[in-house]
Parts: sequence; C-alpha cells; structure tokens
Amino acid sequence: MSVLFGLFLMMSLASCESTRTEYVTAPVVPIPAELLQDCPAPEIAHQMTYGQSVALNEELLTVIEKCNADKRSIREIEGSRKHLPAR
Repeated sequence: MSVLFGLFLMMSLASCESTRTEYVTAPVVPIPAELLQDCPAPEIAHQMTYGQSVALNEELLTVIEKCNADKRSIREIEGSRKHLPAR
C-alpha cells in the first residue's frame, strides 16, 4: 500500500512542473517575382496557314502550362504559410 502511495506522490509532484511555451515569429517567405509576372501571349496573325495555326496552338498550350506551373508554385508557398504556428 505504501508503494502505491509513494507512486501517487511522485506522479503528483511531477505534474506540478510547468512548461513555458514561447512563440517566435517566422519571417514571411516572399513569393518570387518570376511567379508573379504576366504570362506572355504570342502574337496572333490575321491570316495564317494550317501549319502556322498548329504551331500557334502549341505555343499557346506551352504558355498555359507555364502559367499553371506558376500558380501551382504560388499555392504551395501559400500552403506552407498556413502550416506555420500562429503568432
């Protein structure tokens, strides 16, 4: 019985220990300037051949892919900011 009392006493003394929580402000990671630039739109000719049209479509799809990659990078940066501890 005295062992249980001693164990209870030790547990109650250990629970009186206080911990100090200290929050540190983390620097805000700026979004790189190249991600915020406008996507360049290719010049579209008034008259074009079928081959020129296909080349233009490929160029437009490349521009869209680059813009989507930039937006994905911005979402990742913003997502990492949300996981930071509150100030």
